[in-house]
Amino acid sequence: MRRYSDVVQELNNLKQTMEGLPLRTLLIAVAMLLVSVLLVQLVIRLLDGVLKKTRLDVSLHRFIKNMLRFLLYFIAVLMVASYVGIDVSSLVALLSVASLAFSLSVQNVLSNVAGGIMVTGTKPFKRGDYVSVDGLEGTVIEIGMIYTNLSTIDNRSVLIPNSKLAAATIENFSALGKRRLDLEISASYDSNPKLVMQALHRALNRCEPLPDEEVRVEFEEFGDSAIRYHVHFWIPASRFVQTRFDLRRYVWEEFKAAGVEMTYPHLNVHLQNHE
Repeated sequence: MRRYSDVVQELNNLKQTMEGLPLRTLLIAVAMLLVSVLLVQLVIRLLDGVLKKTRLDVSLHRFIKNMLRFLLYFIAVLMVASYVGIDVSSLVALLSVASLAFSLSVQNVLSNVAGGIMVTGTKPFKRGDYVSVDGLEGTVIEIGMIYTNLSTIDNRSVLIPNSKLAAATIENFSALGKRRLDLEISASYDSNPKLVMQALHRALNRCEPLPDEEVRVEFEEFGDSAIRYHVHFWIPASRFVQTRFDLRRYVWEEFKAAGVEMTYPHLNVHLQNHE
């Protein structure tokens, strides 16, 4: 680690060098800087055209362009400094000290940026996908370089640090375009299983399942106070949440129309007279 006195001495040397520059050299240095700015802008425009043809996320485009812009400007400054006689190694040393202090102060931000690069590069999800991140579910609103924004079903905006996303287990419910909806239903022992299953089929058909996918209604098991049935069918992922609510209502309506009794846990007590 460089001492503070060394840094001050190098700054004084740099000041003396700049004060002793001939006017012609100074003008050429300024011209070199102006040309460098124009060249950097040209390179960034060319890079922007190339990035637009790729599948990388827009937020990653900005990050790549900003990093390249900084690198090119730094190289330009080194070239001009070398031309006017400034010790470039001292300039690099000064930059290293500043970079170290900066990196220590923003290490959490840099961790999130690294996570953002991983997320945008691997593409576990995209805008509009419904995902679950360590149990938190929501629709992806924006994928930034530091945070990813989810909108939950109850309309809460949740910002998740990208460093957490990079290490989390992510479930993408929208990636394959369809989801299977499962539901267990109980009906009374007094209800005819055939009528129960017919009513369940009618309820499922009202949900408009995908026509080419399997629809199943199964007699699952004998419960303590009712017979349990299991149903599942496939629907577009975009309709999953609403259909999950609608199905329960449709089942209740079809059971009521068919005279099927929906039971609740109960206990039958039989008393025997021993007199």
